[in-house]
Amino acid sequence: MMWLIRAGRNATYYDVILKMQKVFLPWEGYHYNFKSIKTKEELRTAVGNEKQTDNRTSVATWVGQILDFVQKMQIDDYVLIPSKGSHTYALAVITGDYEYDPNQCECLQHSRPIKILIEGFPRDILSQHIQYSLGAFRTVFQVKYQEEIFQAIEEWKEQ
Repeated sequence: MMWLIRAGRNATYYDVILKMQKVFLPWEGYHYNFKSIKTKEELRTAVGNEKQTDNRTSVATWVGQILDFVQKMQIDDYVLIPSKGSHTYALAVITGDYEYDPNQCECLQHSRPIKILIEGFPRDILSQHIQYSLGAFRTVFQVKYQEEIFQAIEEWKEQ
């Protein structure tokens, strides 16, 4: 499986991700371990309180991304990380489970360890429909077209 995880607004944490070999939920707030929340309903309540909203659509979007990051992502899944301006991507593989570190700055407290496989492959090697699919608004989402992406990367590496 392949995921895209953004490095914060304007890819603020892109270099940190490469250096620390970790991906993050780069959001402010959420000063607690998501593993301590036992049910989806508890998570909905926590997110609603954190974001001070009862908008079901907004809460569902955040909850879905948190669950993807904490539970659905698996060791050996692949991750695309867009750089600033999304002109290049890093490709990584997840090497460990979700971690919470309250001693990090708040946008780096929720993480997954990774191993960078390729740093800085150009967006333009991907077909237009793949580029559009990677432009989704969400911070964390499952990527379609994994095989096409790997094929484009292999062809690029052979040049």
